Amino acid sequence: MAANFQVESIWQSVSSGTAKIVSRFCLLSVACVAVATASGCGLLANAMYIVKGVDLPAEFDDLKEKKVAVIVSTEAGLNEDGTANLVTRHISELFARNIKKVEMVNTDEVDRIVHDQPIGDRSVSIIGSRLRADYVVLVELTDLKLKDGQTLFRGRSNATVSAYKAGDGDRAVFRKSFPEFIYPQNGAPVTDFDEIQFKRIYLSELSMRIARTFYPFDPSIDVAKDAAVSSLGSGQ
Repeated sequence: MAANFQVESIWQSVSSGTAKIVSRFCLLSVACVAVATASGCGLLANAMYIVKGVDLPAEFDDLKEKKVAVIVSTEAGLNEDGTANLVTRHISELFARNIKKVEMVNTDEVDRIVHDQPIGDRSVSIIGSRLRADYVVLVELTDLKLKDGQTLFRGRSNATVSAYKAGDGDRAVFRKSFPEFIYPQNGAPVTDFDEIQFKRIYLSELSMRIARTFYPFDPSIDVAKDAAVSSLGSGQ
């Protein structure tokens, strides 16, 4: 029970911005050294710019003020298993929080419309039209693995995200691949998590990496989050 509480506490603190603070503190230290060994307002301004961080722009930014549905395909099919349901909900929540005035189609309604269609004849465009969505975001997830040997959790999968304009045919207007996404890079001992916990953490991180393709984000948080999960056991 204590281990479960520790996992959740660390993950919540990372998600709420603690990791960002840690990573920027490191950058601040480097910046301070640079300022101490040189002079001039320009260098100080550059150091503060580094500490503040720079948001990377959305790679596809046309979801603003649009009605959007999210569908996830796994080897079981469209929205057919727990993995797909979890990723769908994560991405829908991230879009709602981070994309300006986006209207997300309820995930239960998406499931209903998807499963109303015959399994071998499910069209993304038709699903979008029936949901009265402007866009459908489809995530295709394959080759999901959670363990690296018997003693290490290190998730990996292949993912592709595509955006379709509803009613515009099954031709994506945007597509991006995430080949062999590995997290955390150094793995985490199996003694630190049970498999359900780790799967939730891995899919949450994968969902975030996919979702932020569609909104600006600060990349400085990534290194600290990876380190937090990898080193969980070192403090026990």
